[in-house]
Amino acid sequence: MTLAQVIKMIEMVALKQPSVNMVVRNDVFRLNAKPDAKYGVFAWLQGQHATQLGSSFIDYTFTFFYVDRLLADKSNEVEIQSTGIQTLNNIIRSLEDYDVVSETTYTFQVFNQRFADICAGVYCNVTLSVPVDDTCPEFFADFNDDFNEDYAIY
Repeated sequence: MTLAQVIKMIEMVALKQPSVNMVVRNDVFRLNAKPDAKYGVFAWLQGQHATQLGSSFIDYTFTFFYVDRLLADKSNEVEIQSTGIQTLNNIIRSLEDYDVVSETTYTFQVFNQRFADICAGVYCNVTLSVPVDDTCPEFFADFNDDFNEDYAIY
């Protein structure tokens, strides 16, 4: 499974959550440019991705965020954070139905943050393991092994 396929799967699963009304791609701070954000927001950020030679899996690392707007008196802070933990946990567990398996342990960190609005939320770092499409290298025709003039070499 490619990175693009994994991201599409993550977003599809996230948008099925009743608490998620909007996805922010690859940087939660892009929310600052959205004064008309539709809260609750699911955002993701890529980390380092890794695999090993001969492995039939590749590990994609992400930070997942759940963000919602605080009331003026901030009385819904814990409710937002609680909903965020449940939402992110359900997203991660639901991905297993699509052969995207997470590490057995992941932790949640709650926060308050001013984006375009004053918000509260939660984030977690997660590593997702997916099967590699092919464990053998792909060979393409003529890598200029015959030193012909097909390609420019400087």
